[in-house]
Amino acid sequence: MESDYDEDRGAWTEETTRSEDCTGEDNFDNPQEILNECLDKFKTPDYIMEPGIFAQLKRYFQAGGNPEQVIELLSKNYTACAQMANLLAEWLILAGVKVTDVQAMVENNLKDMILKTFDPKKADKIFTEEGETPAWLTEMIQHPTWRSLIYRLAEEYPDCLMLNFTIKLISDAGFQGEITSISTAAQQIEVFSRVLKTAIAGFLQNTEDWQSSIQECAKMVCHGQHTYVYSQVLLQILAQESRGGFTMKRLSQEITKCAQQK
Repeated sequence: MESDYDEDRGAWTEETTRSEDCTGEDNFDNPQEILNECLDKFKTPDYIMEPGIFAQLKRYFQAGGNPEQVIELLSKNYTACAQMANLLAEWLILAGVKVTDVQAMVENNLKDMILKTFDPKKADKIFTEEGETPAWLTEMIQHPTWRSLIYRLAEEYPDCLMLNFTIKLISDAGFQGEITSISTAAQQIEVFSRVLKTAIAGFLQNTEDWQSSIQECAKMVCHGQHTYVYSQVLLQILAQESRGGFTMKRLSQEITKCAQQK
């Protein structure tokens, strides 16, 4: 528990430091505008739990803000949503529910909330403001639950830059075998190449049910004209190899047959 606390505190401190670095850009020629911006944020539920709270407090006081007003707003709008969720989880565990089941309940409810309220424009804005890959995103893709959420969101919002970048991160991390959606993989050539490689490897290893493997490869390759041309060129190059070249040529021919049937 202590190590987890240290990690959380380190992440919080890093986020706070990054936010404080941005406060130097404020124009104090119009302090009232800064005060209004800060007050609008302080009015939002549970804003006191946000990592950027210290940076906003610094801006507020530098602009001449009233301490009593900010204390009242933060306390009045503190709903303790996260703390209540943790408390309920602890009660369920004390009542005999397995920890894994409680964790699944919390994660599934959180996933449903994200799916209902996700805004691709806000996601892109947060992503671009970071200026680099957020630490929380790198940690997030290590968990199967959140990777599956990213896949679903990427299907619904194919033009979201943040989601497309996250799909690439997932592929770079070696989880390309999980990307079963062809439309998601086809968005980026690097991701598609890895998914295609996994499909071809599956075809080579699955000697018993090779017809099924061919159908899987063909479905991916024939997703669009660009994926078909790219894949066939790649297979033709592989077909020229002395080792396994004949197998690649056979796969290319079978994919061509499937494409003609569509």
